[in-house]
Amino acid sequence: MFKSAESRQAAWLTLGIWLLSGSLASTIATIVGVRMTPALIGTAVAINLVGILSSVGLYRVAVHVRDKSAFQRIGLMAAAVVVLASVLSASDMLIMDLSNTAKQWSPNRTLWMRFANNAGGFFWILGALGAIYTTLQANHMVRERERQLADARTAASEAHAAASAARLAALRYQLNPHFLFNTLNAVSSAVITGRSDEAESMLSKLADFLRVTLVADPEAMISLDDEMATLQAYLEIESVRFRERLALEFVCPDDLRTALIPSFLLQPLIENAIKHAVSPTSATVTIRLEATRDGEDLVVLVQDDGDGGHGGEVRPGAGVGLGNVRMRLEALYGPRGVLQAAPLARGFLAMVRLPLQRATVTPIRSKAAA
Repeated sequence: MFKSAESRQAAWLTLGIWLLSGSLASTIATIVGVRMTPALIGTAVAINLVGILSSVGLYRVAVHVRDKSAFQRIGLMAAAVVVLASVLSASDMLIMDLSNTAKQWSPNRTLWMRFANNAGGFFWILGALGAIYTTLQANHMVRERERQLADARTAASEAHAAASAARLAALRYQLNPHFLFNTLNAVSSAVITGRSDEAESMLSKLADFLRVTLVADPEAMISLDDEMATLQAYLEIESVRFRERLALEFVCPDDLRTALIPSFLLQPLIENAIKHAVSPTSATVTIRLEATRDGEDLVVLVQDDGDGGHGGEVRPGAGVGLGNVRMRLEALYGPRGVLQAAPLARGFLAMVRLPLQRATVTPIRSKAAA
């Protein structure tokens, strides 16, 4: 009963009310000529102790019913007061009979008169305590709801901050300086060596990619088909750089092309595969993107068969890209937005899982055909 501020307040108020009740009863008895013998004082103390125990039970009822409606709380508390007042009245009579003080305290009264008189007095005491307990619990519920609201606001603020950080990360990936440097360097090399057609093709593809990334809203939800089209534009530039070293497989059922995902969600995963699987080797590396449905979830797999798995270890530097994707998923979907990544015996696998939502308009089929 004393674990919370409300219970401590209730304890002090209960003790104060019963001490006041005992003092008033003793004063009235003295005024009407009842001599306060040790036996009578002991009886009064015993009755007040039973009253305090009854009040503890009443407080527990108030705690138990605090989540119920106002009508139910009032009804149950009133019933508890009536029952406890009756029990307390019967206990009063029993204690006085056992201590032989009944005739001294209430002479010339029948059994039922004594019971009714005692029950009436205890009813008002317990009724007042019941009202106090109910008020304390109502205040507790208000403070609890305020605390929950504050926690919800804090969580929303943290989610907003995480989403903002994720959006900044997405913008950084849109114009990755390493990507631009490598692309422009490849264009320069093509011009110097007389491969003007190749240089023109790369510049054209770079312009297309920049047009898409600069116009697109990083906060927007786009169709999976449009996301794959953006990835295709990015990979076409990289394919000019790496030529036969880069092979691509995009697999997406037609019924999932309208699925909505956050824009630029998959680019960091593709970029990691380029950086850690394709770039370090002279062999051909296949990057495979596959979209599937699992119940009410959309699952997108990004897998490569390069040597970047390092024998089962996590790729160095992969944590930044994966962390940004994971942060965006958590901010947007909570526990239903999941990113799992693991090295394979050969290569690396990243799996994105998020709730399946569909665009209202069927997008134009991307170049990334199944």
